[in-house]
Amino acid sequence: MAHPILERHLQRRTFKPLYLFFGDEEFLMLRALERLEQALAGPESEAPVKVVLESQEVGLPEFLAQARMTPLWGAGQLLVLRRVETYPANALEAVLQYLEHPAPRAWVVLLAPGLKARDLAKSAVWKRLQENDAALGFFRLKDGELQQWLAREAQAQGKTLSLAAARRLTEMVGDNLSELAQELEKLALFAGQEKNLTPNLVTQLATHSRSYNIFALVEALGEKGAQKRLAALAHLLDLGEPPARILVMLARQLRLLLRLKDTPRGTTPEALARTLEVHPAVVKKLSQQAALFTVPTLQTHLWRLHQTDRQLKTSAGNPRLWLEWCLLQMGPG
Repeated sequence: MAHPILERHLQRRTFKPLYLFFGDEEFLMLRALERLEQALAGPESEAPVKVVLESQEVGLPEFLAQARMTPLWGAGQLLVLRRVETYPANALEAVLQYLEHPAPRAWVVLLAPGLKARDLAKSAVWKRLQENDAALGFFRLKDGELQQWLAREAQAQGKTLSLAAARRLTEMVGDNLSELAQELEKLALFAGQEKNLTPNLVTQLATHSRSYNIFALVEALGEKGAQKRLAALAHLLDLGEPPARILVMLARQLRLLLRLKDTPRGTTPEALARTLEVHPAVVKKLSQQAALFTVPTLQTHLWRLHQTDRQLKTSAGNPRLWLEWCLLQMGPG
């Protein structure tokens, strides 16, 4: 299921000429776009011509004008414009003008991952789309919703994912839906004819995934000894993970820990999740890890990552040795 409102439109074949997809969960947004594209083509029909542009490439009036240049033959056009939240308010008037006389055989989707639900009421344009069931929100899933989503994804692949297995998968891979979907697909293939996806199967497969090993490396920052950090690094490099991405993930974790330590005492986990822009299930682990570090230590570790990044870009040395040197010094304290 892409979105309840969109699914209703797809079932009734009552497509809106223009949609706004907004919210912080871009993976679900793109999934819905795929569903719409498939529905417009139909089981045997020709797919519509698809045009995808970024807001920085074209003005909104010029983009909407393209919808009126639908080819005489074929299934029409699907026009997608990304990052529309970057347009100034006065530019949005072009949407209302377009809706007065929408182009036939053309469907427009405006993507706004930076737009929040509370922002809709501030704009007459977005508010009108919302009232017409054409503004669809896609938001980060809460803990229970995430596990239900995984169960539905597994069911679509002919498998049954238990609650314990779903929890294990999120613990080992994280809450990124794109990575979870990829790991779940691998898990279904790994299971073969076995219908039930168990926590044991999750553990067996996840230890061979890049997503898990990045997560394991980040987790190992809180270990006093460097053995787990170096083992996770070795596994990542053997799997072909670029050294630059490893540094980015480590730096992101350290910045999250610094931001967490900077929040007022007594802040609820839900508020922390919103502030840090992470899944609520991640907050507990972050809190446990943050307690192992002082602010000066975290700042020093960030400096070391910066130094390592510079060495990787300017030195002819082995990247593995520079990463190992860095991780050897990045324990708790």
